Amino acid sequence: MLSGSAVAQIVPAIAAPVVTRLYHPVDFGMFAFVLAVFGVLAPVVCMRYDLAIMLPEDEERAAHVTLLCLILALMIAVLSLVVPACLLVVASGARMRTFAVLLLSMLPAGVIMLGIQLVAQNWSLRTHSYRVQSLALVVQALVTIGTQTLLGAVLGSSPYFLIIGTLAGYLALVIVYVPIIQGQILPRLMKYHSFEGALRMARLYLRFPVYTGPYAFVGQASVRGVFLVLAALTSTAVVGQYGLAQRVIFLPVFTLMSAASQIFFSRAAQKLDDPRMPSMVRTLLIAGPLAVGPFFMLVFLFGEPIFAFVFGEAWRQAGSFAVILAFPSMAKSLTAWLDRVYDIRSRQRFALINETAYAVMALAASYITLRISGSAELGLKAYATVTVIYYVIWLLCSLWVARFDLLIGGEFVVTSAAMAAFMIGGDHLFQWMGAAPPIRSIGDVLLAMPVVAAGLWIAMKRMSGRDPLDRSQSGCTNR
Repeated sequence: MLSGSAVAQIVPAIAAPVVTRLYHPVDFGMFAFVLAVFGVLAPVVCMRYDLAIMLPEDEERAAHVTLLCLILALMIAVLSLVVPACLLVVASGARMRTFAVLLLSMLPAGVIMLGIQLVAQNWSLRTHSYRVQSLALVVQALVTIGTQTLLGAVLGSSPYFLIIGTLAGYLALVIVYVPIIQGQILPRLMKYHSFEGALRMARLYLRFPVYTGPYAFVGQASVRGVFLVLAALTSTAVVGQYGLAQRVIFLPVFTLMSAASQIFFSRAAQKLDDPRMPSMVRTLLIAGPLAVGPFFMLVFLFGEPIFAFVFGEAWRQAGSFAVILAFPSMAKSLTAWLDRVYDIRSRQRFALINETAYAVMALAASYITLRISGSAELGLKAYATVTVIYYVIWLLCSLWVARFDLLIGGEFVVTSAAMAAFMIGGDHLFQWMGAAPPIRSIGDVLLAMPVVAAGLWIAMKRMSGRDPLDRSQSGCTNR
């Protein structure tokens, strides 16, 4: 799972310098807007009933939940036509009409394929078919980037080609899931299909659409809503710059943590009270900031010149946005995988209240700041500040709901702060010594290497049962 997710991010990362030279920031901005709308809609495709596929012990109930998910996905796909069609009819400006056509080309097909993906993904988790899921992620990335690059190189820059590439990637992903669909899903649907059974599962797992669905919707709105704020108050080019910044700084490690979330959910769904669970959570929260935190810190320190060099001078502003996003992205990436705790403990209402409060405050802060100052950078800084504070609070709430020791959260904060202080302090030392920018960047990379190595070492030691941080294994064991 983790290796497949890593490869799935390496592919677009390698291709990104080519893609950004084939497409203009304005085209990226239009594509980012459409993708933001699709991202907000994605959590309600199956009303989060797809998560319930994991829970029933018998195959019949799992099949009924699956049928319910597919019915809902088809309904949402039909409904997704309404707003863009209305917008196309009433819109007078060329920009709004273009957005309407782009939404019509993306939403219905994307929703249907996403619904199939969610069902197949959770069946692969249910049957522990991790290899298929890992392969699906890699194939999706290859097909998406390959199609976008080919169309951009042959036909030129257009947001339509970016959307076509995205849909082609989803189609390829569904094709990879065909063995799961044919071997696991279809036989059970044919054997146990029952509309009445689907309705029973809808009532039994009502907490998912009532709490988990809105929670996921609000969570996506808090992330994707920034695109809508920027689209309303700035230019399409600025939206494109932000889209690239978010893609580079946010998605790679977050995708790895999403894989960790799925594995954690598959293991903890029935065994959250297992005594080994707190140890696993503590391992990830201590090793994570050390193993992946330096990536964010290097972007924080050198984001603007890195983006200008790698993606082209036209994308320098994206680098300044990436600097602002570094800390909130690190906070979310390293903690987001614990969100399934609320599903397991049936505390979705509590999660929904927290996430809604955050979304309102974060988007309001960015909108008001941007509206008053007219500066996209200041608006994003307001959003980033609220995000970092929220995810520290959210982590403590997650540990409390899971009935784990809250000191684990304190250790995460201390470890993250120490890592950041070490990297920033070392960089200031190089500047004080008068090091040229290339020498300074090399020095910071060398500083990051032992930090990453320490994180991996701690993880391996703890996973192997030789915990270097567990005081109970020292010579002063309390009786």
